Amino acid sequence: MLVVSPVVSSSSPSPEQKPNELFPKCIRTRQVTYPFSNVTSSQSTLDYHELRRLQEISNDSDDREEAHHMFMKQYVSVLKPEPKRFWTARSKTSRTEMNEVSPSSMGIQSSSLSSSQMSTRRSRKEITPFQRDIQILRRLLRKLHIQRTNTEHEQIFQIMTQFPQFLALDQRSNLLRQAIEIAHLEICEDKRQPVIPSNGFFLILKGGVTSPPITSQFPPLASQIPMGTLTVGQCFGSLKPSPEGQLKSPWYITMEENCEFLKIDKDEFATIKTKFEQTEYQEKYLLIRSCGEYKMWTKQPTDELVRLIEWIDYPQNTILASEGFRCPFIAYMKTGECHILRKVDVVKTAHNGTKRRQLRQVVMGKVTAPDSFGEISVLLQEAMTCTIVTATQCRLGIVRPAKTLELPEVTRKLLLHTAQRTFADLSQDDIRREYINQETRKEWTDFKKDILNDVIFKKNIRSGHGKWQHSLSTSTAERLSKSSMH
Repeated sequence: MLVVSPVVSSSSPSPEQKPNELFPKCIRTRQVTYPFSNVTSSQSTLDYHELRRLQEISNDSDDREEAHHMFMKQYVSVLKPEPKRFWTARSKTSRTEMNEVSPSSMGIQSSSLSSSQMSTRRSRKEITPFQRDIQILRRLLRKLHIQRTNTEHEQIFQIMTQFPQFLALDQRSNLLRQAIEIAHLEICEDKRQPVIPSNGFFLILKGGVTSPPITSQFPPLASQIPMGTLTVGQCFGSLKPSPEGQLKSPWYITMEENCEFLKIDKDEFATIKTKFEQTEYQEKYLLIRSCGEYKMWTKQPTDELVRLIEWIDYPQNTILASEGFRCPFIAYMKTGECHILRKVDVVKTAHNGTKRRQLRQVVMGKVTAPDSFGEISVLLQEAMTCTIVTATQCRLGIVRPAKTLELPEVTRKLLLHTAQRTFADLSQDDIRREYINQETRKEWTDFKKDILNDVIFKKNIRSGHGKWQHSLSTSTAERLSKSSMH
């Protein structure tokens, strides 16, 4: 915006000054000059004829106050409305050439021009998903990590999971998710600026880096990095601690000015990793000490077992262990619920009256947190006596069979002494009796439902349709469901 300020000239006013045509009674005491006063405007924004008319009214009136109010009400008529501006595209053709061109050819040229402009605009707007992800990273990382929301951190993490180098930093996804919260934008303003990969993990967002030439400015190092050039979307660096004896570390140099990187600092990641491992150890330790007879264990064997535990999540209706096969791991349940199934040999009557023997699985019980299973099957390499299926979303702390070999012999014997077989004391008669009870309850529930439907549908009443459509409260629905089961 151009602001024009008046400049008072220091020269004395000349005696021959032109009288003021608009305000003859006004005597100019000082000459005021304005910058750009010599620029003449082709269109004036003031209506001077209207201004003179208002001046005559103010001069002829005897009552100065009335004349002032009249002038203030009508002074708007002095201002002219601004003319409308029509922007036209510049062309290199002269005015005579434009006159010679026919209207039809002008229409064809304008249509071709508009189509070419639309195609260029469309090509500019069309970007690949990879470029869009890089733009999102650059936009989100411009904020400080303490200013970003959890949604923005999660969005950055989902984009970073597309890079295998990032996932190779650590196998624990929860730790990598926390590492995203300390990621920041690193900008190298100068060209040929050194970037040390051993300081952290880098993802190139703008520009590129290359290996330095061996000159007097960049002397050779003991450990060189791979030769080559890295561009946008490529990663380099490490979060592992540097060897103690290594005084110098290799570097890259930037290829242009204002290169941008996503950086995860190595020292900050080490701090987060330490806190994460401490929290994870405490969580696993409390899980072990809350399971059954494990409460009597001392701290030393508990620590030996805690170091081998890893977390795993399973969705609903997942078979964790099968009857007759070895358990794939020792499991300690943190959250969720699992059903215990046992096989039973029964005689089933078909619709045509024929009878045949079948193997059926019966729900004999459940396993909830904090319970454990699989110790005897893994350590003694025996088959499971039941099938375990998740009834809800479950989170388990598991110990792989290969890792149990790392336990001392005393700890392994203590583990066998503490563990118990899961529902191994049930006989076939108990399983068959439970199967008959469950089948009887199921037949009784189906019989009541059929009778109720026959009575209702006899008068063409359809529950949940027409005037019989009612919304039941939660308590009413639970009461009806419980009554239908008895």
